[in-house]
Amino acid sequence: MPCSRRAFVASIAATASSRLLGQAAEPQPTTIDSHVHVWTSDPRFPFAAGANVPAGIDATVETLLKRMDANRVARTVLIQVSHYRTDNRYLVDCLKRFPRRFSGVCRVDPESPDAPDKLTYWTEQGCHGVRLSPAADASGDWIRGPLMPALWKRCEQLRVPMTLLLTAVRLPDVAPLIEQHPELTVVIDHMADSPIDDPAALAKLLALARYPRVFVKITHLWSLSRQQHPFADTYAMVARVRDAFGSQRIMGGTDWPIKPELASYEQRLAIYRQELPFLNAQERADVLSRTAERVWPSGI
Repeated sequence: MPCSRRAFVASIAATASSRLLGQAAEPQPTTIDSHVHVWTSDPRFPFAAGANVPAGIDATVETLLKRMDANRVARTVLIQVSHYRTDNRYLVDCLKRFPRRFSGVCRVDPESPDAPDKLTYWTEQGCHGVRLSPAADASGDWIRGPLMPALWKRCEQLRVPMTLLLTAVRLPDVAPLIEQHPELTVVIDHMADSPIDDPAALAKLLALARYPRVFVKITHLWSLSRQQHPFADTYAMVARVRDAFGSQRIMGGTDWPIKPELASYEQRLAIYRQELPFLNAQERADVLSRTAERVWPSGI
């Protein structure tokens, strides 16, 4: 009996100890996906003329919500897909139906003089930010044109972020606009798609770290990589971006459902949750949610 009693007491002590350890364990960081696109074949939201909509992809917001719930994604930032161009009605519909789950970034025509007023309108409809996409060739020279200051100023006045989809060659063109609007939050999509073997392109991105309100999405690793998942040949570049900007100004995102043949939604999430071994626990929490929360706060 004494031996049995000692074993019983030891068992109780071990159970209590394990419970205490469980209480002290750090919980799984929240995930906010900073970059997703949605679209639907609903005739209420027609695609723009000439839109190249990929066949066979279910990109509705309802499907996205199922993926989010299955993968413990708390919130997602919806980026207006190019299939609709500047008609943001489906985006707004999603925001209004599921306000706790989404923030939204609209598009406006940057070559139209009424772009600032359009931005105001879409912001009043629930959008929080605008995305501009200047091409690398001459067709994107409007980023240096006379209409930009008014649009950037309106963005600053509305206190919504300016999101830029552009290649590294265009980064010097936006630096003067960033300098002229120091209170404006600017987000660079996909690390400006800097190739992993082009240090000069990456240097243009890292140069923007001197502006404290510039943030970077460390996304498109699957497109930039020459390997299979988990795309480890891109990690050195991501580490340099982290070193330059700090973890509080970088964020992850899946770009779902674009190019699903390169990586699944789950594989893309796993990169930020389990890979990138140079991130410590606090930095990983920034990448997974805290940076996105700073740029797109919940409850707005």
